[in-house]
Amino acid sequence: MCGAVSGGVTAISLFMGRDLPTAPTENCYQTVQQFLGRFAGEFGEVNCFRLTGVHLGTPEGQAEFKERGRINQCTEYVGEAVRMVLELVE
Repeated sequence: MCGAVSGGVTAISLFMGRDLPTAPTENCYQTVQQFLGRFAGEFGEVNCFRLTGVHLGTPEGQAEFKERGRINQCTEYVGEAVRMVLELVE
């Protein structure tokens, strides 16, 4: 999964998650699903490999990531994920 997406899900969970094991989870779960849908709608995917075209789990993939300047692409993903999360939790 894309790190920006993972971070967005974590932020939503921290903000809207439950404080007690008996507290309801539906609102948080629904918001996470909305976020995932929006992100996929904007970028077509939530999977890191499919978004970047490189496998960051290998040295070759990491080198290709740098060579192809994918950091700019990932910066956009992070910025949009933050914007989406803020809209959803406000």
